[in-house]
Amino acid sequence: MADATTAAKEGRGMAIGVAVIGTIIGLLALYVLVAHLGGRSVPFVTDDRTAFIVLAVIGMVMCSFGIQTILRSTGLLSPGTFIGAVLGILVLIAFVLALMNRPMFLLSSYRTGFIALAIVMLAKWSVATGSLIYSLAAN
Repeated sequence: MADATTAAKEGRGMAIGVAVIGTIIGLLALYVLVAHLGGRSVPFVTDDRTAFIVLAVIGMVMCSFGIQTILRSTGLLSPGTFIGAVLGILVLIAFVLALMNRPMFLLSSYRTGFIALAIVMLAKWSVATGSLIYSLAAN
């Protein structure tokens, strides 16, 4: 019995650590967002299209940590996993369209897409963090 309790505590600790790393990467995304919208220079960013691509790549890295957080805290069949997957698929489609220099759904410009992507990233981060907090509170 003690081994199962210890393993559960270690799993929660790992989920918290992964969430912290994802949040730190999210701060990098916030920097790119604020700097680009403020007209400041950002490495690898030359226009709205490259800003969208850079933010999408940062978001994909964040997502890799977010999905680990959700899987460790609430499991594969949780609402958080479903919501994150749907949003992630939409972002992936928009990312591929941006790489191909094609219009992105109903978004009128890459700047609009950049802002929309930032909002989706915040939503995905909120879902992952909320799932972790719910799991910790339930246990």
